[in-house]
This record gives sequence, structure tokens and C-alpha cells, in this order.
Amino acid sequence: MSALALEIDQTMQQLDAATASRLERLVRDALALVKPAAAGTAGRQGHSLPARSGGKTHHQ
Repeated sequence: MSALALEIDQTMQQLDAATASRLERLVRDALALVKPAAAGTAGRQGHSLPARSGGKTHHQ
């Protein structure tokens, strides 16, 4: 398990149910943004978000 997944899991266990549910929704929404295009968006596969400039990557 990655460090991020572990941190999310540990945080979820410490939150009340309502807050944990909101965090889960945010994570799922973020995952949906980066997953390959789903049905209804065919033809847009070549499009991507603009690259961030000046920032460090989070890959370590």
C-alpha cells in the first residue's frame, strides 16, 4: 500500500462518519478526474489537463 493510501486509511478511521463520508467523496471525485474517459466522452481521449509550471512533482 502506498504512503498516501495508508494516510487516507488512517485518517478515515479517526474521523466521524459524516466527515469520513465527505473525505471519501472527495477522493472518489479526484480519482474520477484522472481515470480514463468513460462512456459519453468518446473522442476526447487525446485531451489532457495543462501541465503545471514551476511546481515540484509529488513522485519520490
